[in-house]
Formats: sequence, C-alpha cells, structure tokens
Amino acid sequence: MSIRVIARFFAKPNSINQIKPILIALVEPIRNDPGCISCYLVNNANNSNEFTFIEEWASEDAFNAHLAEPFVKKAVVDTEALLADPLELDVYKPI
Repeated sequence: MSIRVIARFFAKPNSINQIKPILIALVEPIRNDPGCISCYLVNNANNSNEFTFIEEWASEDAFNAHLAEPFVKKAVVDTEALLADPLELDVYKPI
C-alpha cells in the first residue's frame, strides 16, 4: 500500500536564498529513489519561508530506505541551521 509524505521546511527569513537551492537539488535524486512514485517541491504562496515536499512512496519500507540515504541525511544536516522551526515530517496512509 502506498503512502503520502509531507515534509515542511520553515526557513529563517534571511536564509531563503541559501535553503532554496539545497531543496531544489533534492527533487531529482528523490524521484530516482526506488519506490518513489512522485515528488514535488512547492513554496507556500502565503508564506515564502515555507518549502514543502509532497511525495508518494510505494511502501513505508521504501520511504524508510529513502530516509537512510546519505544524500537525505546530508540535506537534513545542511538545512538545520537555516530553519526557523524544526523540520516537520508527516506520513499519511490511504483510508
């Protein structure tokens, strides 16, 4: 059963130009991860500090394997100091 994932990054106002290219660079590698069905990066139209990944994964196992990828771990570390609030990561299962 596939799952949906929402990952929100809330950038500090003065770090938008630093975090944006880091997040954009993740889109293609995420899309190429085994089990990734779709991955979109969007910017909140009402809050330019909020960047959100909207993803669909074939399974929780595929998503967990994705989280263990070195490029994902590096991105989390690289963006940590640029965030105003902690990364929000929510996983949704179809009803």
